[in-house]
Amino acid sequence: MLKRHNRIVGPNDFRQVVRRGSKRVMVFIIVYQRPSDVSRVGVIVTSKCGNAVVRNLLRRRTHAICRELVDTGQMSGDTIVRFRCEGRQPSFADLKNDILGALAS
Repeated sequence: MLKRHNRIVGPNDFRQVVRRGSKRVMVFIIVYQRPSDVSRVGVIVTSKCGNAVVRNLLRRRTHAICRELVDTGQMSGDTIVRFRCEGRQPSFADLKNDILGALAS
């Protein structure tokens, strides 16, 4: 789990990053990034992705990957990860590859 100061929780913060941040579309996710002093991460998983069990699984996997990236310094600024649920769910490896690909480009 990400530390409290590394999470985006307020609706206004989510809105600012999505509206004013850069956008990268990957296979399973859309990543929005905006420069900031502190590395913070937010996750958006809609009900289209499945029931609560599936949504929480995706959210927990994303937080685990992002915590590793924040701790190693590979992720900086405010980042929102929004899931594109169009058929199948990503495995942990697929999700990690999408997040790393979005940060690299």
